[in-house]
Order: sequence, then structure tokens, then C-alpha cells
Amino acid sequence: MVALIDGIKVPSSLLGNLNETNLDKANNSDLKSALEKDGYLFLRNIVDKKIIGNARHDIFKKLNAVDELSNPFNEGIASGRSIRDKLFNDRGQFWENISSTKSLRTVTNGKVLENIFTRIFEAPSIAFDFIFLRAVAGGKFTHMHCDAGFFTRKTQKVLTCWLVFTEVTLDRGPLFIIEGSHQFREIQEKYNGFDVDIHKNKKASIDIHPVEFAKKRNTKILTAEFKPGDALIFGMYTVHGTFENHAKNNKIRLTCDIRFQPKNEPKDPRYFGVKPCGTTGAGYGELNSARPLNEDWHIR
Repeated sequence: MVALIDGIKVPSSLLGNLNETNLDKANNSDLKSALEKDGYLFLRNIVDKKIIGNARHDIFKKLNAVDELSNPFNEGIASGRSIRDKLFNDRGQFWENISSTKSLRTVTNGKVLENIFTRIFEAPSIAFDFIFLRAVAGGKFTHMHCDAGFFTRKTQKVLTCWLVFTEVTLDRGPLFIIEGSHQFREIQEKYNGFDVDIHKNKKASIDIHPVEFAKKRNTKILTAEFKPGDALIFGMYTVHGTFENHAKNNKIRLTCDIRFQPKNEPKDPRYFGVKPCGTTGAGYGELNSARPLNEDWHIR
């Protein structure tokens, strides 16, 4: 199966497999060591498939109601149409409502993930209230970047959890990680202290194509084929992005980014509270997912 990024085929020689960590067999020290060594933790089946399925069903039903998914909607097939803007005046409010779906929040802000991050931090953890749910249709991908410029204003002790709600084969645009990038000195020097909301003359995305980026550093682009309930956890300076969704069956990818930090660390008010404003203050309207499935994405 072919991996594409921005229409460019990724050579198979540059692709590598993510190292899996067995959560049941690993102790807290093992989790910390693997995260420090690889810059990520790849965990299989950490959330029950039925619970994941309930959330997926509820989200797909709402996307079907704005004519963005074809029937039967549970198959997650993009229709190429949308009446989202006809039915809702505020795109941000629409996506906030979807992101507040009870069955979704049971997963993202529930005890299962919280307990995993408590083990990793070896201290009580808390999830950001502002989450990044992504329904990704054909032709779309996330540009390569690291997360430091978004989430480290108050503390460096933040981790991202990329959680999977649909099958994500290589053609449906899975997340990739640049092998060893958490140890790239130039990345840490460039993005340490960078705040995308303050330093508006600088982009968070890395302009060079991932293929050239990996070649230049003689490293691999790591990924996997994911199942619902799988997760990737990584730090703020781990370089990552997603492959392009070019599935011929028009199935979308549904994933969610949830950030966690130790509960006793300072909290960024942009991401916590009853109605957090998000990175730029525009709330959920700032997210690409607030755009209809048949509309292009912006680049930060």
C-alpha cells in the first residue's frame, strides 16, 4: 500500500515500523524509559472497542446529519457534500458541540487514559478540556511539526495522545513520527520558547517535505496500521505529521488528539475550563475540523 504526503509517494526504503509497548507487561519505569528512548509510546487496544465504537457512532451520526457522510453513515464514507453552513451559523460552535459529545468525552477525559498518564508522569495527571478531534477526508493531511509551540506556554511537562477511532490503514493517512527526532538539537533550539500565538511571523509547521527531511538526517519515517482503541503518545519536540488520506473507498479517518500534564503543573487557561478559548482565542472555530469535510485545510 502506498504512503503519500502532499501528493508525493514516500519511498518504501524510508518507511519504518513503530516500536510497540505492551501496557499490561510494562511497569511505570518501562513506560518512562521507552518514551525517553524513542520519543513516543505506541500502545495497542488501550480503550475498549465498544466504548470507541459508541463515540464513533455518535460523531458519524452528527456528520451524516449535515450530509457529509453517506448512508449507512457508520461506514464513514465521505459524501463530498455538506450543508453544515446552511444549518449552523457558527462553525466553531458546531465543532464544539461535536467535541462535547458525551460518549467521546467518556474516552478522552475518562479514567482509562488518565490512569495511563498518571503512570507515565508518576504523578496524578489531567487531560486538557480542549481536545482536537479530527475527521479527515480524502486529500487531507497534517503538515510535519512538533507540538511545543502550541502547548508549552505554562509547562514543558505536556504529552500528546493521538487516539484512533477508525481503522487507519496506510491509505487513510495515519500519523507518522520522524525516528529519533526528539533528540534533534536544532528542533529543540528552534521551537523551545516558540509560541505560535505570540510569534506570528513564524510558522509551527516545518516547510521541508518529510521525505527530504528524513533523507537529510539519514533516518526513517515511522508509522503503523492502526485499529480503533490504539494510541500514540509523544512529547512536545517529537517531529510528526500524518500521511495523506487517499483511500479509494472515500472512508474518512477519525482520530483525536488529547493533551495531558501532571495535575500539579501550571495550567494554560486556553485549554482548561468550561469554555476554553483554544490556541488563538478563537475557540473550536480555529480548528481545521471546524471546516466541512469537503473543504481544504489551512496551514499553521
